[in-house]
Amino acid sequence: MKNKKIIAIVGLMGVGKTTIGAKLAEKTKYYFIDCDCEIEDRERKTIKEIFAQNGEKYFRQVEKKVIREIVERDENIVLSLGGGAFIDSDTRKILKEKSYTIWLFAKIDTILHRIGNKTTRPLLNQKYKREILQELAAKRYPIYAEADFKFDTSDENHEALIAKILKSINLLKNAK
Repeated sequence: MKNKKIIAIVGLMGVGKTTIGAKLAEKTKYYFIDCDCEIEDRERKTIKEIFAQNGEKYFRQVEKKVIREIVERDENIVLSLGGGAFIDSDTRKILKEKSYTIWLFAKIDTILHRIGNKTTRPLLNQKYKREILQELAAKRYPIYAEADFKFDTSDENHEALIAKILKSINLLKNAK
C-alpha cells in the first residue's frame, strides 16, 4: 500500500470525478489525468464519436488499454476514470493492485442538476435520464463498493472533501 503512487477516482457521471480529481492533484502536486480526455486525444475523436462510430465494446477496449498504461507508470497521478471503467474486472484488479481507489457518489437529483442537458454523454444521450442513471447506479454501485474509500459529493464543499480523502489515504498508508 505504501508504494502506491496513483489515486484512481471512480463513480457515475456527474459526481465530480474530474473536478475533485483536478483539485486533489493540485493539492498533492500529483499529475492529473482524465481518462476520457486521454482516450479522446489518442483516438482523435470525442467519446460520443467513438461510441457512434466504433461502438461501446471498442471504446471499452481502448479504455482498458489506456488505464493499464497509466497505472504502470512510476509517477504520482490522480486518475479520473469514466463511469464504466471500474466495471471491467481486469481493470478493477489492476487498479486495486496499483492505486488507491476512491468512489465518489451523489444523489441522483444532484447528478441530474450537474449534467443538465449536456449531450456529450453517450449512455445518457436519451430522453429518460433519471431512469438511466437509476439503472446504472443499481448495476454499478455494488462494484464501485469494492473501492478503498467512498465519499458523497452531493453537499460537501470541495476543500472539505479533499481533506477527508487525504486523511483517509494517509490513515490507510500508516496502518500498513
